[in-house]
Amino acid sequence: MAARCTARHRKPARPGSGNGGFTLVELMIGLLVLSVLLAIGAPAFTNLIKDNRLLSEVYALRASLNRARSEALAQRTFVIVCRSSDLSACDTGNWNAGYIAFTDEDGTGNPADPNQIFITHTPPEKLTVTYTDTIPTAESDRIRFNSRGYVMAYDGTLTICDDRGNPEARGVIVASTGIVRAALVDPNDPGADTLASCP
Repeated sequence: MAARCTARHRKPARPGSGNGGFTLVELMIGLLVLSVLLAIGAPAFTNLIKDNRLLSEVYALRASLNRARSEALAQRTFVIVCRSSDLSACDTGNWNAGYIAFTDEDGTGNPADPNQIFITHTPPEKLTVTYTDTIPTAESDRIRFNSRGYVMAYDGTLTICDDRGNPEARGVIVASTGIVRAALVDPNDPGADTLASCP
């Protein structure tokens, strides 16, 4: 029995039924909708980035302070966390220039040897970090953990601000017992922590 071949012919496409893509009008409408969505979403996205930057710095400060306390307990010596613009010695001013943590074995209040420094950190340029001592003293620019992990007379609050100011400020609180925690910031809560004013 002979094989039978049948040819299949395509029907000609009807006008408007092909897959020719988008028309210019459809493309312009799509671009208009996209631009409106971007204009609405961009400020919210910017605030999200700023919030993440603040929270990242809170986490970095907490990690640095907790590590400093652990070193003081482990080495049974004083450990100081202080502002340092050159990341090699303590100085005064806002902590956004940078800060260091070091073992203060000789009690001078500054690292005698660069090897004593075990933390160096510089916050992002768009943030301001200030330290407020609970009881202001001559050494209110530093936090000092003793060999038992306490910070007697060195307890206070680190306030982290960006260009949005006080409403969005975050904080890290160091209790006299050496416990480090994030500040509770809620304008509607009378029991919330009080932070220093943003510059």
